[in-house]
Amino acid sequence: MKKLLIIILFLIFEHVNAQKIKVLPVHNDIQLLTDGWYKFELEDAYFDVEILQGKYAKGNIIWKDGTSYSGNLNGKYISGRGTYIWSSGMRYEGAFKKGKRHGKGSLILLNGTKWSGKWKQNLKNGKGKIFNSKGDITDSGVWDEDERIS
Repeated sequence: MKKLLIIILFLIFEHVNAQKIKVLPVHNDIQLLTDGWYKFELEDAYFDVEILQGKYAKGNIIWKDGTSYSGNLNGKYISGRGTYIWSSGMRYEGAFKKGKRHGKGSLILLNGTKWSGKWKQNLKNGKGKIFNSKGDITDSGVWDEDERIS
């Protein structure tokens, strides 16, 4: 039974990893803004962000489809630490680099199941653990480009 649960969790996490991080809309006028906090709408997103030297630095973004991000930004990318929530309610909490999950982070599914570990270019890469909705570790191992290798 435990093996079946682990296989099901792997299949769920494989499907979920296909979820992409939205690209930040950028307009040339942002480069003209003085340093500070701004609220505005651009394309399909609402921004409450800090602008530093004409670039997004940190803040909150909510897309019209319900997807949201709160955390650090680096110019036109979600980058640094933050929380990204898809419109489905699934979320990722952790490190980003140039708009991708990269570094240490956790992907939490709607049912409370969580994969926590290292990421590289949106793929599980390194040590990681799977937790059930009660927070108990159900599996752990090492991944390479989303494939469990040990």
